[in-house]
Amino acid sequence: MIGALDRGLGILRLLAQHRRLSVPEIADALGLSRATAYRLVDRLRDEGWLISEGHGGPVRLGPTAAQLAAAAIESVNLRDVAIPVLRELVAETGETANLAVPNGTEMVFLAREQPLRTVSVAAHPGSTRPFHNTSVGRAYLAALPAARLDDLLAGLEAPGLREKLDVVRVRGWSDDRREYDPSSCCCGAAIRDHTGEPVGALSVAGVAERMDPVIDQIGPRVRDAAARISASLGFAGLGSIQASEIKSH
Repeated sequence: MIGALDRGLGILRLLAQHRRLSVPEIADALGLSRATAYRLVDRLRDEGWLISEGHGGPVRLGPTAAQLAAAAIESVNLRDVAIPVLRELVAETGETANLAVPNGTEMVFLAREQPLRTVSVAAHPGSTRPFHNTSVGRAYLAALPAARLDDLLAGLEAPGLREKLDVVRVRGWSDDRREYDPSSCCCGAAIRDHTGEPVGALSVAGVAERMDPVIDQIGPRVRDAAARISASLGFAGLGSIQASEIKSH
């Protein structure tokens, strides 16, 4: 049986995805009567969880929700969230999984989990990789806003990079097939924070002879793993942001 608390939480989750909605839209989305939706919205508004935009206008998350979100974000450590996901990727793929973050014009490896294979690819924490020809670098670049990407690309001599980044955006993951290191192949995906900004990237890397034939199967797994970490950081997802923008116009 669904109670008032469950319905109220449903409203908060819905607005976290769509940013602002009218009360009738909330009622329709959650299968509530208009009277119930208005009653719940009024209660949440009284407690600061929601605020209205003008008389009779749409509602959005309020200061109480913002305070809770800020506290949750501050309590999240990227490395701590990523480590269990890296271990899952190692178990699924049998290859090395890495977490990297940007630093200037390079990516710095923050964490690494390795399989028990005798021969595997190692990227020690603290080591760096360039943006333009690595999976972690391309994944990060492809997730940047256009203006910031233009600034970074202006300082890079990498013909054809923009076209490769277009491919990364469409499929959600990047690859490096023997480009940085002729003996290895890897695929990566960006991690985003609660604002949608990229803050790092995951990758799975393996010996080229093993990795190259299966990289198209592993890439989507890395993409989905990065999405789980992004969700832990508060990112609602690209689709939700696009939907909220449509609602606001």
